[in-house]
Amino acid sequence: MRILMFKRFESSVYAFQQTLSRMITMHQHFLEALKEGVVPAGEDAQAILYEPSAAEEQDIVDALRRVSGRYELADFDSARLKKDIEHDLKLLRIMFELVQPITPASDTKLTKLKDILAKAPLRGGKRLIFTQYADTAQYLFDNLNPDGKRDDIDVIYSGDKSKARAVGRFAPKANPEYKRAPGESELTTLVATDVLAEGLNLQDCDNIINYDLHWNPVRLIQRFGRIDRIGSDHDVVYGFNFLPETALDANLGLRQTLRDRIQEIHDTIGEDARILDNTEHLNEQAMYAIYDKKSLGAESLEYEEEGEFLDLNEAEEILRQLRAENPAEYDRIANLRDGIRAAKPSDKPGMFVFCQAGRYQQLFLLDSNGEIISRDIPPALGAIKCAPDLQGQALPSGYNAAVMRVKRIFDEEVKQRAAERQHTLSLTLGQRYVMRELGVSFRTSEDEDRKGQITLLEKAFRNPLTRALQRELNLLRRNGVTGEALLKNLAKLFDQHGLRDWLDRPNAQPADTEYPRIVCSEALV
Repeated sequence: MRILMFKRFESSVYAFQQTLSRMITMHQHFLEALKEGVVPAGEDAQAILYEPSAAEEQDIVDALRRVSGRYELADFDSARLKKDIEHDLKLLRIMFELVQPITPASDTKLTKLKDILAKAPLRGGKRLIFTQYADTAQYLFDNLNPDGKRDDIDVIYSGDKSKARAVGRFAPKANPEYKRAPGESELTTLVATDVLAEGLNLQDCDNIINYDLHWNPVRLIQRFGRIDRIGSDHDVVYGFNFLPETALDANLGLRQTLRDRIQEIHDTIGEDARILDNTEHLNEQAMYAIYDKKSLGAESLEYEEEGEFLDLNEAEEILRQLRAENPAEYDRIANLRDGIRAAKPSDKPGMFVFCQAGRYQQLFLLDSNGEIISRDIPPALGAIKCAPDLQGQALPSGYNAAVMRVKRIFDEEVKQRAAERQHTLSLTLGQRYVMRELGVSFRTSEDEDRKGQITLLEKAFRNPLTRALQRELNLLRRNGVTGEALLKNLAKLFDQHGLRDWLDRPNAQPADTEYPRIVCSEALV
């Protein structure tokens, strides 16, 4: 609930006000039902509680009684439930009183929107404004079109309007099949939720504004994809993002979460334009590689020219043939233990290492100096490809140490990925502090045993904790305990509160726990 309410506030103060108003009404109905011996639980009761209604209170309670008959009040701790609902209701009313005075005239975010719409490049062109919430969409429309006098602006956020009509009026060149009715004007500004974010041609427009940000970066890419399309007459299209207010985002963590996910998309898939801000590192090479394997760059072309380039589809075909022609050998290979090592002759000395952690896999191709020269599949597979009768070589000296250096790199990547996926708002302030400081200690430590201890502590203290433990973590946070002192304190708490017993329980951790390991490696000599 906390995350949802912060997200609504990030969208617009109006959406937040509407949410609070609805929650206050719902809590009031719930309390009235409890007073009359009704526990409004179940999907039907939820529908009545959440549905806006002008009915009398007693009518609503009667409706709740009809759909909640299978729940007996005596089966609940009704006194405690009533007390907690009253407590929440009090907090909601306080919050509502705090934000109620914020009118459109004093809404600085709305004022900023109006300011940028009046300046180039947004002035005079078409503007497509996206928001995640219908409340915010209607709020923007009402304030950008006061009294509904303008006929060149519209809003769409659900099935109550014709999507084809809105799109046809806004982008007539891209949608010539839509014929405007007599007197129906062309739109210059369209406010929309993600109902317009997929599969539509809106390239008449050259400006998109994200009034709020979606948790999913793919949504943002889809929004830009409405105007950055083949057939556009515009040499440049502009995207503007309203970032969360700083203090609000300290609790929400939206901007950093999106940054990390977007950069991962750039690195692995590739994009030809930045999505959130100018700090992103583009990887156009990866994007074009989707269409042409020869576009992987000079390195891949070099492998291909020298016959050391193996496409993944070709490798899969080799395995399919092996399975059909020699199933015993296929099974032997499939059941090899992790960590298997080999060496083969090569005119390009180096090393291949394949690492895995859960579903995350990474190939490393290194040169004779131990430098990573590629992580791409085709050159790596090309380097290790050989005939079935090729004789193996002896492992070179220092081989194991070289492999472990690669694994340490992979360990750091796994650590970073795990930290990015863990939504910080699911942790308390004390836990977030501990996770951050443990991460610092892990990155700065060279000792493998110490890193193992840090990893164990992180797993233990990331889980739901007792109130007593939460108080201890908050005390460490308030006192600013870091480094070795923090590790000693956490190790002590780990033992005192029996956290090892929890970790040792069967199924206590998810099946997909990402333990980094080496699947196989090969020296190229």
